[in-house]
Amino acid sequence: MERDATLAAEKAALRIAMIALRRSIPEKSRDEMSASIAEYVIMLKEVVNARHVHLYLSIPASGEVSTLAIVDRLTAMKMPLSVPVVRNGELLSAIFRKGDLVRPAQFGQPEPVELSIADESTLDVVLIPLLAFDERGFRIGYGKGFYDRFLQRLSRKRVTPCRIGLAFLQQKVDVVPADFCDEALDGIVHEEGIIWFNSNF
Repeated sequence: MERDATLAAEKAALRIAMIALRRSIPEKSRDEMSASIAEYVIMLKEVVNARHVHLYLSIPASGEVSTLAIVDRLTAMKMPLSVPVVRNGELLSAIFRKGDLVRPAQFGQPEPVELSIADESTLDVVLIPLLAFDERGFRIGYGKGFYDRFLQRLSRKRVTPCRIGLAFLQQKVDVVPADFCDEALDGIVHEEGIIWFNSNF
């Protein structure tokens, strides 16, 4: 129990520090870096060859990597898209098309007004937001565990999409506090390219 409390405290402290760091990045710089990240994302063979891509709709006020350009580019490629929605404490994939009406959900994330759950068996790539990442591929999010449980649920269904985090290089840290519940990423796309953690990709 003491170790759990220590880990939780370390995660909480890191979240606070990284939220402040990310918000300190000038908006113009974030926009430019997000545009570069979008270019790298749409060139990935894992994305180009995907049957279905799950990505988050960015929250402008959060300072996270914007996915607007990624949605634009994938839509132009006629890529089927889904976005995260939270129902009964679990993250699900909802079908999304550019131009669909959205509204702020419980934690401020945009969700489609008209909800239609996607076929997750065709999910080949998941683009994931984060606050920090390390060289092992561990990430830290906002502390609700939605993505960890989502990825675990997919694994139990034998659905194994490529897990790609979107981040600015400034979000890299030496070590992300992690335990057995934390799911590692396969790669990170940042403004200067991609870091792969898993040799399968």
